[in-house]
Amino acid sequence: MSHFCRELSLLLLLLAHAQADNCLTAIVGETVQIPCSLNTEESLKTEDISVEWKTSEDLIVHSFVKGQDYWTNQAPQFKGRTQLFSSELSRGNLSLRLSSVSLTDDGGYTCNYHRSGEPTSRQLSQMCLQIAGRYSLPVVQGPASPVFKDHEVNFTCKSTGGFPEPKVQWSVNKELLQNSRRVNTILNRDSRGLYSVTSVLTVNVTGDVSVTCTVENDRLREKMTSAEIHYLIKAEKESNGVSGGTKVVVVLVAVLVVLVGLLIVVIMVLKRRKRKHQRPRTPVPSKDEESEAERL
Repeated sequence: MSHFCRELSLLLLLLAHAQADNCLTAIVGETVQIPCSLNTEESLKTEDISVEWKTSEDLIVHSFVKGQDYWTNQAPQFKGRTQLFSSELSRGNLSLRLSSVSLTDDGGYTCNYHRSGEPTSRQLSQMCLQIAGRYSLPVVQGPASPVFKDHEVNFTCKSTGGFPEPKVQWSVNKELLQNSRRVNTILNRDSRGLYSVTSVLTVNVTGDVSVTCTVENDRLREKMTSAEIHYLIKAEKESNGVSGGTKVVVVLVAVLVVLVGLLIVVIMVLKRRKRKHQRPRTPVPSKDEESEAERL
């Protein structure tokens, strides 16, 4: 029984992919043309034909009745956004132009045709419309402070405005990251239902590192890759902002200052001693001079 369930699930998955491949893809905010044509060799009189576009939920998308657009029964969400190619109707081109595409437009569409004098209308086409949004170019930001060896750092990747949910892939030093436990990805939706993605990668830095982030939209078969950012590691001893070479220079200068100071002290001591030895001595009178001084 379990084997049968797996086979059934696989079959349904394949059918879903096949249906998606046959769908017409439209971009949010843009205009799409949903094709419908009538094979005819004669020129049609627009006053003789009626065209009705409907969704798979039976909502009226656009009605054209005997030569003119008929707006009364149009579903509110399509008002002001639909148009037929009036100049092409006589040649059998009954395609629908749908502008300002939104996520709510996703689904099935049928084109029905009726000509005056014919008993019933005919379904000319049935089209699947899938909606997508293009993601902005991812932007990666790294740590503002220096990156040191054997430290963990975070890199943040951001992209907005896409649909459906994206796949986010990181590359470190040009190698695709396989360890998803190092990545934390958060999705948010705006008022239009479009996704913004923020993905944080944690890296244990063991050497110079370069990082890129890729956001993939499967529905559009589109990959957007950020610019590569590079970080050069610094040794832990440089964390105070002074390099090893600078420290050596500082020590040498300090030693030189001390030596110069000692030299100045030595010079001053030697000068003092020299001045002391050069002082004049008071002469001692001889005995004859003392006798003569007494006679006087």
